[in-house]
Amino acid sequence: MKAEKKMSSKRSWPVLFAAAAMAVATAVPANAAWVSYQKRTDADELYDSAFLSNEQGRVKLWTLTNFDKPLTSLEAKEYASEKTLTTIDCPSRKVGAEQVIRYTCRDGKGEVVGDMQTPLRLTAVRKGSTDEELVGKICK
Repeated sequence: MKAEKKMSSKRSWPVLFAAAAMAVATAVPANAAWVSYQKRTDADELYDSAFLSNEQGRVKLWTLTNFDKPLTSLEAKEYASEKTLTTIDCPSRKVGAEQVIRYTCRDGKGEVVGDMQTPLRLTAVRKGSTDEELVGKICK
């Protein structure tokens, strides 16, 4: 009986490892195809053209912000860029974020100095905002 339990737990490790690897693979884009959608005086805004999903007008993708000057987090850590897991509901013109990852270097590289996750809450896009620019590019 003990041998059977050991065998079943040995078989489950590859499944668990594969599930964890899949979660990490969807969490951070490895080879992103970044497209610029807005350049501001203090930051460049880009999105990954390889969407994670696009179902019935609801698009899930990563965005990247490169800051001209490093910012300081509430934890007193400097970061030069951040990636945001973003959902856009094109029919309702609403946007929300589920995860924000902050990095010490530009282009989402370097040490991770912050990783915040939150339940998705879609909000209406404000006129003249960065989100309006993004929605305009994605929801054509």
